[in-house]
Amino acid sequence: MDTTYNGWRNHATWVIGLHLMDTVVCWINDDLGSWGTTDDLEAATDLFRELLAEQMEMSAIATFPLLWELLDTSDVDWYSLGRHALDAAGVPELVKA
Repeated sequence: MDTTYNGWRNHATWVIGLHLMDTVVCWINDDLGSWGTTDDLEAATDLFRELLAEQMEMSAIATFPLLWELLDTSDVDWYSLGRHALDAAGVPELVKA
């Protein structure tokens, strides 16, 4: 039985990717020359986390505690999102030495 959500690990991962993937891929492409190290995956996952935090800070959601309660990012597969963004930007996967 398929337990994924639209090809992603779960709904939380899918919805973050749906709304933030294009922006993260653009950011990676804008500075493509600095990518290509063994720390790329961690850096890409950080971009998603930072962008989500920035979006939340800029939105009015901060004034609605109920909406904060409904937004659960604890189950987001950040590494899957980061790997997908790197792949979409054409950054090769490097193996740590």
